[in-house]
Amino acid sequence: MKNCAFLLLALLLITACGNDEPTTYQVPKQPTPPTSAPPVMGTPSDDAAVLAAHQAMAAQMPVDAGFTSTLPKGWTEVPGSGMRKQSYAIAGTSIDFYLISLAMGDVPSNVNRWRGQVGLSSATPEDIAKELQTFQADGHTVSLIEIYNDEGGKGIIAAIIDLAPQYWYFTAKGSVDELKANAADMRAFLEAIKFKGHNH
Repeated sequence: MKNCAFLLLALLLITACGNDEPTTYQVPKQPTPPTSAPPVMGTPSDDAAVLAAHQAMAAQMPVDAGFTSTLPKGWTEVPGSGMRKQSYAIAGTSIDFYLISLAMGDVPSNVNRWRGQVGLSSATPEDIAKELQTFQADGHTVSLIEIYNDEGGKGIIAAIIDLAPQYWYFTAKGSVDELKANAADMRAFLEAIKFKGHNH
């Protein structure tokens, strides 16, 4: 009897297992986290165009270095940078002409420094005084000197303007030939200066 019951139970289990169908489970996919779109960058040509546009705008902006003057023909104002309050381009030359402001105005030591820059030995204060051109620009004293090393081919034309407690230095560096050809224009430019914010 016990054996029959065992066989009957085993038969039922086998039948039940044969009727089972496999169950399929669907696992939802995890959402893919959104990725940030890479920033849109301009092409190199676009960047160059933007830079050129900014430079053009800067060149068109009015330059105010604290004075006005009459520009000789062929001169162009260039905005200053660093210590330079103002620079000038002279057409057809490679002259580097610029303005800086310092709190010192010793003429002999500056002249000898410039002489050294063009390969000349120092000069005595007496010899410097003989070559110095002194005149007034808008009520202020201008000390102008032309320094030429004919053998080396280099020269400097420089002016110190007494605006105490500050002193303005106009310095033009270049070849002797170019400086001599433009020396008169430089003096005329300095003589025509009108300063802003100074009492006379």
